[in-house]
Amino acid sequence: MKRKFKILIVDDDAIFGKLISEDLAEKGYQTRAVETSSQGLQEYIEWHPDLVLLDQNIPDMSGIELCKKIKDLSQDAKIIFITAFGSCCSAVEAVKAGAYEYLLKPLDFDQLYLAVRNALELKDLEQKERIRQYQSSQNRGPAETFTGQSELSLKIRRMIEMAAQSDAPVLITGETGVGKSVIARAIHRASDLEDNLLSINCAAIPESMIEAELFGHEKGAYTGAHRRRQGVFVLASGGTLILDEIGEMPLGLQSKLLTVIEERQVRPLGGSVKVPFNTRLIAITNRDIDKRIGEGGFRRDLYYRLAVITIHVPPLRDRTEDIPLLCRELLAQLTGGQLEELPPNQLDVLRNYPWPGNVRELRNVLERSLILDPVDPRPAELLQEPRLFFSDNGDDEDSIDLRSVSDLEREHILMVLKHFDGDKLKAANVLGISLSTIHRRLNRYRQQGIRV
Repeated sequence: MKRKFKILIVDDDAIFGKLISEDLAEKGYQTRAVETSSQGLQEYIEWHPDLVLLDQNIPDMSGIELCKKIKDLSQDAKIIFITAFGSCCSAVEAVKAGAYEYLLKPLDFDQLYLAVRNALELKDLEQKERIRQYQSSQNRGPAETFTGQSELSLKIRRMIEMAAQSDAPVLITGETGVGKSVIARAIHRASDLEDNLLSINCAAIPESMIEAELFGHEKGAYTGAHRRRQGVFVLASGGTLILDEIGEMPLGLQSKLLTVIEERQVRPLGGSVKVPFNTRLIAITNRDIDKRIGEGGFRRDLYYRLAVITIHVPPLRDRTEDIPLLCRELLAQLTGGQLEELPPNQLDVLRNYPWPGNVRELRNVLERSLILDPVDPRPAELLQEPRLFFSDNGDDEDSIDLRSVSDLEREHILMVLKHFDGDKLKAANVLGISLSTIHRRLNRYRQQGIRV
């Protein structure tokens, strides 16, 4: 799925344009050549090339004017001027207009290839930096691998390998905390894809913003849209896009998503031209999609389009054989490899616990036990002690904490946040809830006038 860079040549000398186009095509680039600025602008809008080779003197519109129009459409556009009428003033003017490089005819082809390669490498680095910044803004947790030795887990491993060999959409289902995101990342790592992996939580983004986040927007599309911005479908092109909590996507947006998946191109907000993408799509949900369809909350045709490959992740209580191996890996991860094993008596208790929060709850319990005793953690004791609802003053009725569950929950969440100095991601991991849930709870507390 590794994409070829696209190069547009705009030169009124048709023979020269064809020569450059064919020569670059032989070197593995996709190329198109046009003879007028108006054609060049239209091709840029419709084809979205990675690089433009631009003659400075074109009859219908100067190269400087075209350069400014292209840079107005996309600030990160890479443009190399090629002209037979070079001068110091025109070179300065080209650079001010946003040109990356300025070459003179007769052309030194080695110099051209070097400039093309450098411009595209810079564009690729800028793209990777945008991806890195987007990933960083999502506060993703530590990388994990899907772990298990039970027959159910071995079946999931085989499904991961099968899904990795195809670029068909994948739907991963299962209860909260079973490791659906871990499996999605495992599919990406096993695929022959570029490094870019993006994940977007459909429930954590306001409905008014999610369309722009997915599909991008043009400059001036809405108040505050000061420049053109790529959506995650295009940003992840050549890699993988994970749509987490797809079951929470607004119904009105689902039809647009269906069209985008079928056409493999998106129309940014405020735009008139569709942008192609080459992105592997993985959707995740903890909801019963069949029930959602029956309630009218999810489109059946979208479900069929997403579920070309379906992986259902069973709850931890159905694969307790995996608990010793999971504990070993989680402990090694949490302690930097300093601790990996639990005593057999501790593991016996963990195997017999129902784990309503699944692997996320197991990690939560192990992390809390390490906080209490980093040398000799006893997670089994945390499962056996009463939590939240009773004080330590005795067993009589007066010792019962009669506060509401919501008050107790709030106190516990704020206590854990304080312990981690306000680090919401660490708090979410320990509490066994999602980062978006933490944000929603804190917003609710602020609305109630509670200082957080």
